[in-house]
Amino acid sequence: MRAYPFRQVDVFTARPFLGNPVAVVFDADDLSDEQMRAIARWTNLSETTFFQQPSPNSGADYRLRIFAPGGELPFAGHPTVGSAHAYIERGGARRDPDVMRQECGAGVLALRTVGEGSESLVFAETPEARFVHDFNTSVEAISAALSASVATETPPASFDNGPVWLFTRLESSAAIAALKPDMAAVERLSRDFSLTGIAAFALLDHSAHAEEAAAVHIRAFAPAFGVPEDPVTGSANGALPSYLERFGLLDRTGREYVSMQGMELGRDGRVHVRTDGKRTQIGGQCVTVIEGEIRA
Repeated sequence: MRAYPFRQVDVFTARPFLGNPVAVVFDADDLSDEQMRAIARWTNLSETTFFQQPSPNSGADYRLRIFAPGGELPFAGHPTVGSAHAYIERGGARRDPDVMRQECGAGVLALRTVGEGSESLVFAETPEARFVHDFNTSVEAISAALSASVATETPPASFDNGPVWLFTRLESSAAIAALKPDMAAVERLSRDFSLTGIAAFALLDHSAHAEEAAAVHIRAFAPAFGVPEDPVTGSANGALPSYLERFGLLDRTGREYVSMQGMELGRDGRVHVRTDGKRTQIGGQCVTVIEGEIRA
């Protein structure tokens, strides 16, 4: 048994105990896949990450393995942002002082910081979200799983940027807040259609949310991966602009906007989104709440 440096970071918030926590384990090259899976189950968070040396010739500063309780993910947004925050705090080496490069299952991604001190945001490039399937013939089943009527002007559709999210729109922020999904039905749909989960969202009237300038209210449900509801979901927020672009809704948010998530779980996170309609960056503030060692 040996000790590994460990941090827990709240992501997409500047206040402890809000946002979405990620557990971060450093110097994890000698941990086996089964040990990493066991640690991820033990932390009981939506994701746990493990820093390793990058592959030769990858050009990356580090390799990041990302595990949910249900298994390894090629990419996930809040673990990428939170782990980068922890790497910076720990004084991790960079090949380029202005850019960090992370190797993960989805490839090598660039990360940058904007601002200084506690007000700084970490922005992560996300993998391009690929359209997978149009679910316009499954509206009734999706509505039953969510226990709510989904909007039909634009069809539910799935996009893959590492995880595969089925996006479905509701008419209002109040409808998103009131969601009480049938998790067994969400899990069945997810397994039947090879989804990570369902991401339900509403587009907001900016004037009604002037304080946070939020343009999107979103919730993400992934019980098939052991996460009934993810507090604040970087990958879903990173793929949503591709849905908005495909169905002519991106003009309503603009190419830079803020998404709000997690209030229903008492976690109140904010994701800053920048997109060209294909490639997207997600960013947010982070705060470390635990620092120490984990023994394995």
